[in-house]
Amino acid sequence: MAPPDFNGAAKSEEIERNPQTGGRDLHVSVPGGVFHNPASAYAREMAKYEMDWGSPYGRPGRPRADVGPQPFPCRMYLVARAETGGGVVVKHSADAASEAEMRNFESRGYRNGLQAAADALKASEDELAKLAANRAALEQRMSPEARAEAAEYEATVAEHVAVIPEKRGPGRPRKNEDRG
Repeated sequence: MAPPDFNGAAKSEEIERNPQTGGRDLHVSVPGGVFHNPASAYAREMAKYEMDWGSPYGRPGRPRADVGPQPFPCRMYLVARAETGGGVVVKHSADAASEAEMRNFESRGYRNGLQAAADALKASEDELAKLAANRAALEQRMSPEARAEAAEYEATVAEHVAVIPEKRGPGRPRKNEDRG
């Protein structure tokens, strides 16, 4: 009897007599598993998609070295900074089944893989920090009127703004209804 695997179920390699063939069939029997006859059409079809040895369907038909890594489906992650501690937390994750879905997720801030998502978060934070530092440096040389305008704009938004949009000037005067 083999040692128990990760979930505690004991795998046993056993040799059983097959009453149909009168011979012996070697297979791995897992409790609760389904064994398909290697000569069946189902087992022959499944062998085409096997990637490694040790499969109940026999010799691999498509080794991983020949197939290579498959890009889809892939897991997309949306991350943010934790409220406390400053670590990266996953806000949401989803599977992208095609390149179009992946581009759609990327346009909404998702990234393919946790490391790529954490790197993108760090890059966006670094960019925001540079813009904020530039604004703080420029603010020292602003006139009092410009500082008041920046403070007025910041009061209307919920978080720190690195760049204050320019205020529109008075523009062209309106036409009078009298002057046709």
